[in-house]
Amino acid sequence: MKTFRFFLLTLLLPAASQACDICGCANSGSYFGLMPQSNKSVIGIRYNYLSFTTHPNSQVLRTEEKFNVTELYARFFPIKRVQVMAFLPYRMDQQVTTSGTKKQNGLGDMTLLANYNILNTLMDTESSSKFSHTLLVGGGIKLPTGRFKYDENDVLQVANANFQPGTGSTDFIVNAFYTVNLNQWGLGVNVSRKFNTTNSQDYKFGNQLFGTMDLYRSFKVGKITLTPTFGLYAEQSGRGRKNELLLDETGGKQLNGTVGVHLFSNRWTLGVNGQKPISQRSNSGHVVAKERVLVQLGFLF
Repeated sequence: MKTFRFFLLTLLLPAASQACDICGCANSGSYFGLMPQSNKSVIGIRYNYLSFTTHPNSQVLRTEEKFNVTELYARFFPIKRVQVMAFLPYRMDQQVTTSGTKKQNGLGDMTLLANYNILNTLMDTESSSKFSHTLLVGGGIKLPTGRFKYDENDVLQVANANFQPGTGSTDFIVNAFYTVNLNQWGLGVNVSRKFNTTNSQDYKFGNQLFGTMDLYRSFKVGKITLTPTFGLYAEQSGRGRKNELLLDETGGKQLNGTVGVHLFSNRWTLGVNGQKPISQRSNSGHVVAKERVLVQLGFLF
């Protein structure tokens, strides 16, 4: 029976306001979960749900914002040590206030990543071993394929930057992934940094930093590998800028606990992951991040 080895990936989801300002709502990082450490290509789809409450203690100003992101993703190995990944999201956002509900749908921003396997004992040795570890380092680019346009004077719109399907800017990403496996146990650590640029409307989202640490254990169930995971997810966002002016009410920090389960076969992978905030601080002091849910399905070929 083939033994699966995994690496952990955190993706930066495109599209982030002055309302959801902890780390930019749907522009925040998105925990991706485990992927098999094989040279097989993967293509799949995933669904990510995020929600935030603004002014939770006010009966007049209280606002609920929900983000539903469905995303196509793919992973390829053009050469032995180079991994290329692509992500294309579609967003369905909803804002509920005391005066009514507003919705907005649209294509989000595409992300392209390339990582180099500096260290991979599973790839470098022909014989199987109880111990393996891998280190990938690389980066990528987020393209402004999603729409970023709103009118602050239009009462029918959600007039904030975060509620737009895209950010309107070309942004740059650097990341590193380290995973160690011993027998059926594993630990994955990921750090990602996103550098945002100013868009055509002179708005710039704050730069963002993301990190994850997950412990997992694999079990054989017939021809399927069952892998429960639990760990931590952290994100930090700097303050944004509008017309070169610093927006003091944007940016913040958040730490989430994560738990999930993944199923792997030789041809497909299925995973479910949930996050619950442990601690958080928005610079405005009025935004509360709620639980997050991720479901993903991939096919290996």
